[in-house]
Amino acid sequence: MKLYIAGGLFNEAEVKQRIMEGQVLRERFPSLDIFNPIEQPFNEDKSSLPTPISIFEGDTEAVIASDIFLADITNNDPGVMVELGIAISHKKIIICVNSDIRLKDSARYSIPSYSINHYVLGGIEKYGILVSSFDDAVKEIAKHIL
Repeated sequence: MKLYIAGGLFNEAEVKQRIMEGQVLRERFPSLDIFNPIEQPFNEDKSSLPTPISIFEGDTEAVIASDIFLADITNNDPGVMVELGIAISHKKIIICVNSDIRLKDSARYSIPSYSINHYVLGGIEKYGILVSSFDDAVKEIAKHIL
């Protein structure tokens, strides 16, 4: 089986998280073929970045080739949302993580402190699952490959 890791890659914390996710998933599921965009060769040398079109084509091909689509949607990265749409349209196993700590308590206030776009949430709920941590995502992945 193939798994695609989607998530923001634009600050140190996101980069470290994506690298950690790849390492954990490879250790936990050695038979799983993992595509992690942060591990692509062009990300090692930012002076030789590919064009936007080649990034789109390469990542889209990897999403389509995957069986499981794992996405961190916590920061509403627009690229992740496009990848999510592609994964939904190709009927992938969808596992999304929103680890924002405000989400669990947002309904306790008269003005909610956090929300998820309901169109995006509807797509996730119809075609997959939303979890609140990477650890929970690993448990969901295990249900599909063990």
